[in-house]
Amino acid sequence: MSVGIPDFNHLNHTVKYDGHVLTLNPLSFRLLKALADANQETLSVNTLISQVWENSTVSNETLKQRVFVLRKSLAEAGIDGLVVQSVRGEGYRLIIGGGLQNEQQASAPEEERSGFEISRVHKNVALLAVTLAFLLVATVFIYKTSSSTTYTNNRVALWTNIKQTDMPKAAASIYANWQKMLLNENADSNIHLVLSDRQEGVLVPVQARRSRIALISYFELINKNEKVLVNLSIVEPRTATILRADSLELTPGLNAEEVLQSHLNGMLKLIASGKLNLGKQHKDNPKHPIWSHLKALAKPS
Repeated sequence: MSVGIPDFNHLNHTVKYDGHVLTLNPLSFRLLKALADANQETLSVNTLISQVWENSTVSNETLKQRVFVLRKSLAEAGIDGLVVQSVRGEGYRLIIGGGLQNEQQASAPEEERSGFEISRVHKNVALLAVTLAFLLVATVFIYKTSSSTTYTNNRVALWTNIKQTDMPKAAASIYANWQKMLLNENADSNIHLVLSDRQEGVLVPVQARRSRIALISYFELINKNEKVLVNLSIVEPRTATILRADSLELTPGLNAEEVLQSHLNGMLKLIASGKLNLGKQHKDNPKHPIWSHLKALAKPS
């Protein structure tokens, strides 16, 4: 055996080189043999995989792990004349003997480059994190300085328990007046009137969430003790809580204008208060102080 040329024994998977004898596992042996047979030329990843694993399909990561194991075995055996070098974007090659020093000067081992790349990635990640944090702080600052008010949901849904065409004449007249008052407020942008119907089989909170409703104006016609009553309610939709209710008995000559105007004023106070953006602690606690506050806004004394 000439100096500097590794000698491979296929029976016991040993390699002799420069006075050293190294026993390898079968995969490492085949990997080193394939690289040595390439005469210091670069072998592609696919070529190495096909030669080492033959018909098996393995990933690039598996090959990288086997290269690491082979390098470790060579280092532990004290064989510094055989270096498995990675060539970026191409594959791997085996540097033997005299070409080692020049090759090491021309290209750092993969571990060193990997360490440098990891360090560079960490620095880039840290820089990106600092930049994102700065942008977040700047965004919050700009938002706070450019807007001193919180978004107010002013969407009001008008629901009834009976179609207007099926109402008694007196009730239909009250409903028409109330709808007109809401439409006027809608035209003045004080509210956003949502003309919709209560959906059968759908929970009020669910429908309200889908339609982004802040309040429900519920016009209800009731027959009670041979009397016909109109109940007009302001309902907080996500909890179906009645914040205000006014009841009118349909009698000849009934003038509902004052009650309707008071009812409207309470609704506008609720919308303008900005207190309708309720959190979980409010919705889950009917005794929370927010509810008495909202009811006071809806029906001021």
